[in-house]
Amino acid sequence: MRWRTIGASLIFLACVIVTVWVLHQQFGQTSLQSVRRAFNTQHVPNVVAALVLTALSFSAMALYDVFGVKAVARGRVPAKVALLAGATANSIANTLGFHAFTGGAVRARIYLRQGLSGAEVVRVASLSWLALALGFLAMVALAELARSFAPAGSASTASLEVGLGLAVGLLIFIAWLDGGPRALSVFGFSQPLPSAGAALAQVGIGMVESAAAIGALYVLLPNDLAPPFSLFAVGYIAVVAAGVVAHVPGGIGIFEAGITAMLSGADRADLLAALLVYRFIYNVLPFLLSVAALLLLGYGRNGRLSLKAGTG
Repeated sequence: MRWRTIGASLIFLACVIVTVWVLHQQFGQTSLQSVRRAFNTQHVPNVVAALVLTALSFSAMALYDVFGVKAVARGRVPAKVALLAGATANSIANTLGFHAFTGGAVRARIYLRQGLSGAEVVRVASLSWLALALGFLAMVALAELARSFAPAGSASTASLEVGLGLAVGLLIFIAWLDGGPRALSVFGFSQPLPSAGAALAQVGIGMVESAAAIGALYVLLPNDLAPPFSLFAVGYIAVVAAGVVAHVPGGIGIFEAGITAMLSGADRADLLAALLVYRFIYNVLPFLLSVAALLLLGYGRNGRLSLKAGTG
Protein backbone atom coordinates (compact mmCIF):
# COMPACT_ATOMS: atom_id res chain seq x y z
CA MET A 1 0.00 0.00 0.00
CA ARG A 2 2.86 2.38 0.86
CA TRP A 3 4.56 1.84 -2.50
CA ARG A 4 1.24 2.34 -4.30
CA THR A 5 0.75 5.66 -2.51
CA ILE A 6 4.27 6.78 -3.36
CA GLY A 7 3.83 5.69 -6.97
CA ALA A 8 0.50 7.53 -7.30
CA SER A 9 2.04 10.66 -5.76
CA LEU A 10 4.98 10.55 -8.18
CA ILE A 11 2.62 10.15 -11.15
CA PHE A 12 0.54 13.06 -9.90
CA LEU A 13 3.63 15.23 -9.43
CA ALA A 14 4.90 14.32 -12.90
CA CYS A 15 1.54 15.27 -14.42
CA VAL A 16 1.62 18.62 -12.64
CA ILE A 17 5.19 19.38 -13.79
CA VAL A 18 4.46 18.42 -17.40
CA THR A 19 1.22 20.42 -17.39
CA VAL A 20 2.89 23.54 -15.99
CA TRP A 21 5.62 23.27 -18.62
CA VAL A 22 3.09 22.82 -21.43
CA LEU A 23 1.02 25.78 -20.24
CA HIS A 24 4.15 27.91 -20.06
CA GLN A 25 4.98 26.94 -23.63
CA GLN A 26 1.45 27.78 -24.74
CA PHE A 27 0.86 31.04 -22.88
CA GLY A 28 4.32 32.18 -21.75
CA GLN A 29 4.19 35.16 -24.09
CA THR A 30 0.62 36.17 -23.19
CA SER A 31 0.44 39.37 -21.14
CA LEU A 32 -2.00 39.96 -18.30
CA GLN A 33 -3.18 43.14 -20.00
CA SER A 34 -4.15 41.26 -23.16
CA VAL A 35 -6.10 38.73 -21.10
CA ARG A 36 -7.95 41.56 -19.34
CA ARG A 37 -8.85 43.09 -22.68
CA ALA A 38 -10.03 39.69 -23.89
CA PHE A 39 -12.38 39.42 -20.91
CA ASN A 40 -14.07 42.61 -22.07
CA THR A 41 -14.67 41.11 -25.51
CA GLN A 42 -16.78 38.26 -24.12
CA HIS A 43 -20.34 38.92 -25.23
CA VAL A 44 -22.99 38.88 -22.51
CA PRO A 45 -25.35 36.58 -24.50
CA ASN A 46 -22.54 34.02 -24.78
CA VAL A 47 -21.90 34.14 -21.04
CA VAL A 48 -25.62 33.79 -20.33
CA ALA A 49 -25.77 30.82 -22.71
CA ALA A 50 -22.84 29.21 -20.87
CA LEU A 51 -24.67 29.68 -17.56
CA VAL A 52 -27.87 28.12 -18.92
CA LEU A 53 -26.00 25.17 -20.42
CA THR A 54 -24.13 24.64 -17.15
CA ALA A 55 -27.42 24.54 -15.25
CA LEU A 56 -28.76 22.03 -17.77
CA SER A 57 -25.63 19.88 -17.45
CA PHE A 58 -25.79 19.67 -13.66
CA SER A 59 -29.56 19.08 -13.72
CA ALA A 60 -28.96 16.08 -15.95
CA MET A 61 -26.16 14.82 -13.70
CA ALA A 62 -28.49 15.08 -10.70
CA LEU A 63 -30.90 12.71 -12.46
CA TYR A 64 -28.25 9.97 -12.48
CA ASP A 65 -28.67 9.60 -8.74
CA VAL A 66 -32.45 9.40 -9.07
CA PHE A 67 -32.07 6.30 -11.22
CA GLY A 68 -29.39 4.91 -8.91
CA VAL A 69 -31.50 5.38 -5.80
CA LYS A 70 -34.52 3.82 -7.50
CA ALA A 71 -32.51 0.71 -8.34
CA VAL A 72 -30.77 0.38 -4.96
CA ALA A 73 -32.96 1.98 -2.28
CA ARG A 74 -36.36 1.08 -3.78
CA GLY A 75 -38.33 4.08 -2.55
CA ARG A 76 -36.48 4.69 0.71
CA VAL A 77 -34.93 7.95 -0.50
CA PRO A 78 -37.10 10.79 -1.87
CA ALA A 79 -36.30 11.90 -5.41
CA LYS A 80 -35.60 15.47 -4.25
CA VAL A 81 -32.90 14.19 -1.91
CA ALA A 82 -31.35 12.13 -4.71
CA LEU A 83 -31.35 15.22 -6.94
CA LEU A 84 -29.57 17.19 -4.25
CA ALA A 85 -27.00 14.44 -3.72
CA GLY A 86 -26.35 14.04 -7.43
CA ALA A 87 -25.97 17.76 -8.11
CA THR A 88 -23.76 18.54 -5.11
CA ALA A 89 -21.61 15.40 -5.35
CA ASN A 90 -20.82 15.98 -9.01
CA SER A 91 -20.16 19.70 -8.70
CA ILE A 92 -17.80 19.23 -5.75
CA ALA A 93 -16.04 16.23 -7.32
CA ASN A 94 -15.64 18.05 -10.65
CA THR A 95 -13.77 20.84 -8.89
CA LEU A 96 -11.75 18.95 -6.29
CA GLY A 97 -11.02 15.85 -8.39
CA PHE A 98 -10.63 12.34 -6.91
CA HIS A 99 -14.27 11.64 -7.83
CA ALA A 100 -14.52 8.35 -5.95
CA PHE A 101 -13.56 10.02 -2.67
CA THR A 102 -15.02 13.53 -2.90
CA GLY A 103 -18.24 12.57 -4.65
CA GLY A 104 -18.56 9.51 -2.44
CA ALA A 105 -18.11 11.57 0.73
CA VAL A 106 -20.87 13.99 -0.27
CA ARG A 107 -23.25 11.16 -1.12
CA ALA A 108 -22.43 9.38 2.14
CA ARG A 109 -23.20 12.52 4.13
CA ILE A 110 -26.65 12.68 2.55
CA TYR A 111 -27.63 9.05 1.99
CA LEU A 112 -26.44 7.62 5.30
CA ARG A 113 -28.84 10.00 7.01
CA GLN A 114 -31.59 8.55 4.83
CA GLY A 115 -30.96 5.07 6.20
CA LEU A 116 -28.82 3.62 3.42
CA SER A 117 -25.85 1.46 4.32
CA GLY A 118 -22.33 2.24 3.22
CA ALA A 119 -22.50 -0.53 0.60
CA GLU A 120 -25.72 0.93 -0.78
CA VAL A 121 -24.14 4.37 -1.07
CA VAL A 122 -21.31 2.82 -3.08
CA ARG A 123 -23.84 1.10 -5.34
CA VAL A 124 -25.71 4.35 -5.99
CA ALA A 125 -22.46 6.17 -6.77
CA SER A 126 -21.36 3.35 -9.09
CA LEU A 127 -24.62 3.52 -11.04
CA SER A 128 -24.18 7.28 -11.35
CA TRP A 129 -20.67 6.82 -12.79
CA LEU A 130 -21.97 4.12 -15.13
CA ALA A 131 -24.62 6.52 -16.41
CA LEU A 132 -21.99 9.22 -16.91
CA ALA A 133 -19.82 6.79 -18.89
CA LEU A 134 -22.76 5.66 -21.02
CA GLY A 135 -23.60 9.27 -21.79
CA PHE A 136 -20.02 10.06 -22.82
CA LEU A 137 -19.86 6.98 -25.06
CA ALA A 138 -23.19 7.85 -26.67
CA MET A 139 -22.05 11.43 -27.24
CA VAL A 140 -18.82 10.27 -28.89
CA ALA A 141 -20.81 7.86 -31.08
CA LEU A 142 -23.18 10.62 -32.16
CA ALA A 143 -20.33 13.07 -32.77
CA GLU A 144 -18.36 10.57 -34.85
CA LEU A 145 -21.44 9.68 -36.89
CA ALA A 146 -22.02 13.39 -37.51
CA ARG A 147 -18.39 13.78 -38.61
CA SER A 148 -18.85 10.91 -41.07
CA PHE A 149 -21.13 13.17 -43.10
CA ALA A 150 -18.22 15.54 -43.69
CA PRO A 151 -16.56 15.59 -47.15
CA ALA A 152 -15.38 12.13 -48.13
CA GLY A 153 -11.96 11.02 -46.98
CA SER A 154 -10.18 8.67 -44.65
CA ALA A 155 -11.17 10.71 -41.60
CA SER A 156 -14.87 10.45 -42.51
CA THR A 157 -14.59 6.68 -43.04
CA ALA A 158 -12.85 6.21 -39.69
CA SER A 159 -15.46 8.37 -37.95
CA LEU A 160 -18.27 6.25 -39.39
CA GLU A 161 -16.60 3.06 -38.19
CA VAL A 162 -15.97 4.41 -34.69
CA GLY A 163 -19.47 5.87 -34.41
CA LEU A 164 -21.18 2.71 -35.59
CA GLY A 165 -18.98 0.54 -33.39
CA LEU A 166 -19.83 2.51 -30.25
CA ALA A 167 -23.53 2.70 -31.13
CA VAL A 168 -23.74 -1.06 -31.75
CA GLY A 169 -21.84 -1.74 -28.52
CA LEU A 170 -24.30 0.38 -26.53
CA LEU A 171 -27.27 -1.36 -28.15
CA ILE A 172 -25.83 -4.79 -27.37
CA PHE A 173 -25.30 -3.76 -23.74
CA ILE A 174 -28.88 -2.50 -23.44
CA ALA A 175 -30.22 -5.67 -25.10
CA TRP A 176 -28.24 -7.74 -22.58
CA LEU A 177 -29.79 -5.76 -19.72
CA ASP A 178 -33.23 -6.52 -21.20
CA GLY A 179 -32.69 -10.22 -20.51
CA GLY A 180 -33.62 -9.79 -16.85
CA PRO A 181 -32.17 -8.31 -13.64
CA ARG A 182 -28.42 -8.04 -14.08
CA ALA A 183 -25.64 -7.56 -11.58
CA LEU A 184 -21.86 -7.57 -11.50
CA SER A 185 -19.98 -9.33 -8.72
CA VAL A 186 -16.42 -8.32 -7.83
CA PHE A 187 -14.69 -9.94 -4.83
CA GLY A 188 -18.04 -10.75 -3.28
CA PHE A 189 -19.48 -7.26 -3.79
CA SER A 190 -22.65 -7.33 -5.89
CA GLN A 191 -23.42 -4.29 -8.03
CA PRO A 192 -26.94 -4.24 -9.50
CA LEU A 193 -27.23 -2.86 -13.02
CA PRO A 194 -30.10 -0.76 -14.34
CA SER A 195 -32.91 -2.23 -16.38
CA ALA A 196 -32.78 -1.84 -20.15
CA GLY A 197 -35.36 0.94 -20.01
CA ALA A 198 -33.48 2.80 -17.28
CA ALA A 199 -30.18 2.40 -19.13
CA LEU A 200 -31.73 3.76 -22.33
CA ALA A 201 -33.10 6.75 -20.42
CA GLN A 202 -29.70 7.33 -18.83
CA VAL A 203 -28.03 7.26 -22.25
CA GLY A 204 -30.40 9.99 -23.40
CA ILE A 205 -29.87 12.04 -20.25
CA GLY A 206 -26.11 11.50 -20.52
CA MET A 207 -26.08 12.82 -24.06
CA VAL A 208 -27.92 15.94 -22.94
CA GLU A 209 -25.54 16.37 -20.00
CA SER A 210 -22.35 15.98 -22.02
CA ALA A 211 -23.64 18.13 -24.90
CA ALA A 212 -24.54 20.89 -22.44
CA ALA A 213 -21.16 20.72 -20.70
CA ILE A 214 -19.32 20.85 -24.02
CA GLY A 215 -21.60 23.60 -25.30
CA ALA A 216 -20.94 25.74 -22.23
CA LEU A 217 -17.33 26.11 -23.37
CA TYR A 218 -18.06 26.06 -27.09
CA VAL A 219 -20.20 29.22 -26.94
CA LEU A 220 -17.32 31.09 -25.26
CA LEU A 221 -14.63 30.18 -27.82
CA PRO A 222 -13.24 32.76 -30.25
CA ASN A 223 -15.10 32.36 -33.55
CA ASP A 224 -11.98 31.77 -35.60
CA LEU A 225 -10.80 28.95 -33.32
CA ALA A 226 -14.09 27.10 -32.90
CA PRO A 227 -14.10 23.86 -34.96
CA PRO A 228 -17.31 22.00 -35.89
CA PHE A 229 -19.14 21.02 -32.70
CA SER A 230 -18.87 17.28 -33.43
CA LEU A 231 -15.09 17.48 -33.71
CA PHE A 232 -14.81 19.66 -30.61
CA ALA A 233 -17.02 17.26 -28.64
CA VAL A 234 -14.73 14.29 -29.24
CA GLY A 235 -11.63 16.28 -28.28
CA TYR A 236 -13.31 17.72 -25.18
CA ILE A 237 -14.30 14.28 -23.89
CA ALA A 238 -10.76 12.97 -24.48
CA VAL A 239 -9.26 15.89 -22.55
CA VAL A 240 -11.70 15.44 -19.66
CA ALA A 241 -10.87 11.72 -19.51
CA ALA A 242 -7.15 12.55 -19.35
CA GLY A 243 -7.77 14.89 -16.41
CA VAL A 244 -9.77 12.24 -14.55
CA VAL A 245 -7.08 9.60 -15.08
CA ALA A 246 -4.35 11.99 -13.88
CA HIS A 247 -6.35 12.73 -10.68
CA VAL A 248 -5.41 16.40 -10.91
CA PRO A 249 -8.04 18.41 -8.98
CA GLY A 250 -10.63 19.46 -11.51
CA GLY A 251 -8.23 18.45 -14.28
CA ILE A 252 -6.85 21.97 -13.89
CA GLY A 253 -3.99 22.67 -16.24
CA ILE A 254 -4.42 19.41 -18.12
CA PHE A 255 -7.82 20.53 -19.40
CA GLU A 256 -6.57 23.97 -20.44
CA ALA A 257 -3.43 22.57 -22.06
CA GLY A 258 -5.39 19.90 -23.93
CA ILE A 259 -8.04 22.30 -25.26
CA THR A 260 -5.38 24.82 -26.30
CA ALA A 261 -3.37 22.17 -28.14
CA MET A 262 -6.49 20.83 -29.83
CA LEU A 263 -7.48 24.29 -31.08
CA SER A 264 -3.90 25.41 -31.88
CA GLY A 265 -4.57 28.45 -29.72
CA ALA A 266 -1.18 29.01 -28.09
CA ASP A 267 -0.61 32.60 -26.95
CA ARG A 268 -4.20 33.52 -27.75
CA ALA A 269 -5.34 35.77 -24.92
CA ASP A 270 -8.97 35.46 -26.02
CA LEU A 271 -8.82 31.66 -25.72
CA LEU A 272 -7.23 31.87 -22.27
CA ALA A 273 -9.94 34.31 -21.21
CA ALA A 274 -12.64 31.95 -22.52
CA LEU A 275 -11.13 29.04 -20.56
CA LEU A 276 -11.00 31.11 -17.36
CA VAL A 277 -14.62 32.25 -17.76
CA TYR A 278 -15.63 28.63 -18.37
CA ARG A 279 -13.76 27.48 -15.28
CA PHE A 280 -15.64 30.00 -13.15
CA ILE A 281 -19.03 29.18 -14.64
CA TYR A 282 -18.73 25.39 -14.81
CA ASN A 283 -16.49 24.65 -11.81
CA VAL A 284 -16.21 27.45 -9.27
CA LEU A 285 -19.82 28.68 -9.27
CA PRO A 286 -21.48 25.22 -8.94
CA PHE A 287 -18.90 24.28 -6.28
CA LEU A 288 -19.68 27.37 -4.19
CA LEU A 289 -23.44 26.88 -4.58
CA SER A 290 -23.17 23.21 -3.59
CA VAL A 291 -21.09 23.92 -0.48
CA ALA A 292 -23.54 26.66 0.51
CA ALA A 293 -26.49 24.31 -0.02
CA LEU A 294 -24.96 21.58 2.13
CA LEU A 295 -24.24 24.08 4.89
CA LEU A 296 -27.64 25.76 4.79
CA LEU A 297 -29.97 22.79 4.33
CA GLY A 298 -28.80 21.03 7.47
CA TYR A 299 -30.40 18.06 9.29
CA GLY A 300 -33.83 17.75 10.83
CA ARG A 301 -34.87 16.45 14.21
CA ASN A 302 -34.87 12.83 13.08
CA GLY A 303 -31.38 13.10 11.65
CA ARG A 304 -32.76 13.23 8.12
CA LEU A 305 -31.72 15.81 5.60
CA SER A 306 -34.18 18.70 5.47
CA LEU A 307 -34.72 20.49 2.19
CA LYS A 308 -35.81 23.63 3.98
CA ALA A 309 -33.39 26.41 4.88
CA GLY A 310 -32.08 26.23 8.39
CA THR A 311 -31.05 23.37 10.62
CA GLY A 312 -34.51 22.67 12.04
